[in-house]
Amino acid sequence: MRAPGSWPSFLLFLTTIWLSLEPNAHRHLSPSSGLFDWKTFLTFVYLLFYAFAVLFIGISFYNLSAKRLRARQLPTGLAGAVPLAALFSGSAHWLQPRVAEVLSGWYVVGIDSLLVGAIVWTALELGFREPLDVEAK
Repeated sequence: MRAPGSWPSFLLFLTTIWLSLEPNAHRHLSPSSGLFDWKTFLTFVYLLFYAFAVLFIGISFYNLSAKRLRARQLPTGLAGAVPLAALFSGSAHWLQPRVAEVLSGWYVVGIDSLLVGAIVWTALELGFREPLDVEAK
């Protein structure tokens, strides 16, 4: 996948599938239910592959951004800003409903705003700014 928007669009597609399968992950173990449920099993198999894809896409994004930042003579550590902020944002969205009494919704909004800031900075820095002419120096 070479187009800049192909990895995020692929991740959006995988996330849409997960959101449709996620209700199957919640299963009550009552005496009337069977010991093994195929829907729940296949949901968690998909979750395993989805988690691998999220990590792979994050690593690919980091490597591509680090390459571009190195060409601009900027610190390559900045390439991890978007993947790290995205993982924190996803974690906050997952955690907040489970511990709502101690983690306010504004905390999630704050982390999301950091993610948006990192995305905007990365898009402006790596997408719209003119590349450095290293050979002219």
